[in-house]
Amino acid sequence: MRFINTERLGVIKTDEIVTKNLGWIFREQTISDVGIDAIIEQVDNGYPTGKLIAVQIKSGKGNFHLSDKKITHYVSNIHYNYWLSLNIPVILIAYFPDSDEIYWDEISESTLRKTKKKWKIEIPKTKKFNENSEKKLIQLLSIKSQENIIFELYRGSPKSETIFDIADRIECLSESTKSIHKIVEIISEMREYTNMYNLKLNEFIKNGYSDKDQQVKSSFKGFGRSLNIISKRLENEVELFSNTFSEGFYAYEQIITLNFELTENITDLLNAKSSIENIPEAITMALEGIEFMKSGINSLPKKYLALREARSYLIETIDSLIFEFNQARELAKKLIEKISA
Repeated sequence: MRFINTERLGVIKTDEIVTKNLGWIFREQTISDVGIDAIIEQVDNGYPTGKLIAVQIKSGKGNFHLSDKKITHYVSNIHYNYWLSLNIPVILIAYFPDSDEIYWDEISESTLRKTKKKWKIEIPKTKKFNENSEKKLIQLLSIKSQENIIFELYRGSPKSETIFDIADRIECLSESTKSIHKIVEIISEMREYTNMYNLKLNEFIKNGYSDKDQQVKSSFKGFGRSLNIISKRLENEVELFSNTFSEGFYAYEQIITLNFELTENITDLLNAKSSIENIPEAITMALEGIEFMKSGINSLPKKYLALREARSYLIETIDSLIFEFNQARELAKKLIEKISA
């Protein structure tokens, strides 16, 4: 069987351009490469400047939506919060192995745009990543903060208060787990509502009521109202999950990277893995119930306007939840695999 690691090709290509074309330093991340693939350091007249940029590399057409003038990459709330919490310059690299074309743009509040349930970044096809990118990269360095514990590690010992702050924020992972359980509760409540109204519908049919009967209309209007309330609660909980998971995961990733870089203690690293290895399984179990419930919601009658609109809103919210859960699960799995390697 032929094996091609498309993501790896993107890292290799980016390394080549940074090292050969720009003459800067490219440092591929050893452990914390789930949200950041590499860190590049500016070199001026042969001397490292200590000015650094975080790099996220995406390779292959499957990661993007392409048009004639731009390359669009859709981003979860988790990644949005993760990248912006870095408080350092971050760029996105888009590499296409088939054509050997490579593009880039800054990841920031100004380039990330809100869609209905997620975010997107649009890279102009005029913005190719090559030696001509140096001027804009230097401009980016001049306007962005360089405050980050991993960056501090490259310059010397990080500040103790920074370490304590990060250790405290790891607790956000526990809060995100609570959100998973709360979402499961809401989904269970939604299942009960659906079962109850299905029983009502069967009762109406049994008693010969028509769709135009006022009791039928009122009943399904009430059901639509209940679904809207549940959708809103679910929406709020998804946002809370995304915020707490991204903050806790980022802090966790930083602290284990810092510990490994300073001590190179594999045992500590493997022990630290236990803090997140239950997350993928918890998300998988939650997703099974969510997917089952989505099928039930999809089968609801579409002829009642209030119910149809509520159903549409709920499906959008569930799709957003599934997207965020999948992103979180993949981040956790990738970090666990990296630690175990």
